[in-house]
Amino acid sequence: MTAAGLSRSTESVGFPIACIGVTQNNEIVLGGGGGSGRSGVRNKLAVYAIESKNNDAKLKKAHELELSSEEDAPTCIAANPKGKTIVSSINRSKAAIEKGQNKNCRVFTVAKTSINGGKSANTICSASDYDYQKCMTFDPLGKLVAAGASDGTVAVLQFPAMHPAFPFVEAADEVNDVSFNAEGKWLAVATNDELKILKAKTGSVVQTIDNPHTSSGQPAVFRFARFGGEAGVLRFAASKTKTKMHDAMYTVLNTKSRKQAYIAIWNTLTWTRIATRPVSNSPITTFATSRDGRLLAFATASLQIGICDAHTLRILARIHSAHAFAITALAFDNTGRFLVSGSADETCQVIAIPDKWPTAWDALVAVAHDNIQIVIMVFVMLVAIALSFSLRS
Repeated sequence: MTAAGLSRSTESVGFPIACIGVTQNNEIVLGGGGGSGRSGVRNKLAVYAIESKNNDAKLKKAHELELSSEEDAPTCIAANPKGKTIVSSINRSKAAIEKGQNKNCRVFTVAKTSINGGKSANTICSASDYDYQKCMTFDPLGKLVAAGASDGTVAVLQFPAMHPAFPFVEAADEVNDVSFNAEGKWLAVATNDELKILKAKTGSVVQTIDNPHTSSGQPAVFRFARFGGEAGVLRFAASKTKTKMHDAMYTVLNTKSRKQAYIAIWNTLTWTRIATRPVSNSPITTFATSRDGRLLAFATASLQIGICDAHTLRILARIHSAHAFAITALAFDNTGRFLVSGSADETCQVIAIPDKWPTAWDALVAVAHDNIQIVIMVFVMLVAIALSFSLRS
């Protein structure tokens, strides 16, 4: 399906979007801004509601919280699945960071008419203001918060106390992604060259996967790692395996040549890779999974958004030139009916998810219909070639 077959709306929000969170009440929280200094672009957390009618949707602003211009803009958001709170990473001022006082991981309560600040904790070891939080997530019960930083450290906090669950874990490189499994027992930590699976309560290592590569052997990097949802069974004829969704894990592989991106599926019972599919000709920059685990979404450096079936990795839709500048964040709403994208171009887009996706045959027919003249020309050429061979014989 192309962009023409999807219902979309675009909302200008007035600041570059760095991150998106979806609360338990299905509110869309956008974070971003101009960072510290005098850029004139405010740092904000803004709350929006999705208003939908006849499968068309748009964002309606509820309220926002303006943050200090002496501090950094929010770099990531995680929403508590069991409450009205979110956590967001916002670096303190350069002076505070250099003094070791960077309580960057902050708790906010999202109320009907306001966003209210709460406790905070430090989840970055570095004393440099160049380092920042790249990713954070809650466990399914809302009792743990995991955060990965550009300085290569992983922090896991008890929530709501915001105390360390165990000491910082040192990763091999800057942390690209963190993800809890559906039971909340494991935590995946992805760096460029290594994927570690930790016990969520202790931080001890369960499994290490290194040497990321494509099915053809091209060297790659682990850009994202997400555990599967609860619904359904994965079946792949090539590997002759059946894997339950909650025993699966998805990794995004960007080739080191930056010419292709792949999505791979792993069986977490045997830690074997059961499928790898190419999905893009440019690196994937952000990634999302629907709450029920049925859909995956990704955005690329070429400003494309793709949606694919989590069971088969079949591409269901592509949107070319989805934004004018870098696409920085993606999130499905809690119903799975809408996909929200955010960009450095200061816009947020809502994409309505169809009730039924076209089959592969439907897609082929649609392409043929859209290019009917080319199809007729090819058909005529094939008939002419066949007649030519027939006359010669």
